[in-house]
Amino acid sequence: MHQLSKGLSSPGGCCARSLVAVTAARTMAAAGSPSAALRRRDLCSRGIRLAGKMRADVVDLLDAYVEQQGLDASASVAAVEGVPLAAVERWDEQTGTQRLLENLAAYRAFRALLAQMLEEQREQLGEADAGLGRALAAVLLQVSAFAYHLEELLRLESRGIPGEEGDEEEDGPPPPPRLSHFERKLRGLGVLRELAQWAVRSVRDLRQLAKPSPATGAAPGLAESP
Repeated sequence: MHQLSKGLSSPGGCCARSLVAVTAARTMAAAGSPSAALRRRDLCSRGIRLAGKMRADVVDLLDAYVEQQGLDASASVAAVEGVPLAAVERWDEQTGTQRLLENLAAYRAFRALLAQMLEEQREQLGEADAGLGRALAAVLLQVSAFAYHLEELLRLESRGIPGEEGDEEEDGPPPPPRLSHFERKLRGLGVLRELAQWAVRSVRDLRQLAKPSPATGAAPGLAESP
């Protein structure tokens, strides 16, 4: 007993006590913090709400855009260059990381395209049409917020966030071609249509990511990602 007391009072014993105290503190801190699985589920749930709200607003914006621009709602529009299509083959075989990266690439492209549309609208529309510009700006803010939300999910999985600022010219949409006024109207219609489709896909992707794996309790797609 005397030797034990002596050992604890020695420099080595002080280090041992400090190590025990630090370990206990870390254990208590870990117990009090939310788990990664709960954090992921919370982010997915909030992302689903964001995407649902965004889709509703984009649908409303589409109606206003078609009316204001004098377009036919059923007009055929070519695919928008620089935007990945929401429709994908073998969707159920994608990993969680693939889903997040594809979503992030799409919303970054939409952010640039909507900013361009907003600038064009401000040049073309008068005060009477300012409501359309405000609605477009509001959707642009939602797209930016959703892109940030996707980055948070990728960080949670310790995945690298694809560069944007330094690689903007390579990763972003290409410079827009010189289009006529009517062609710009149709391009805007195509952008909004595809954004509405992506909002639907994002809800599906996040619901899939939020599903726990029976074996590990982690999101299945993320657990399988390389």
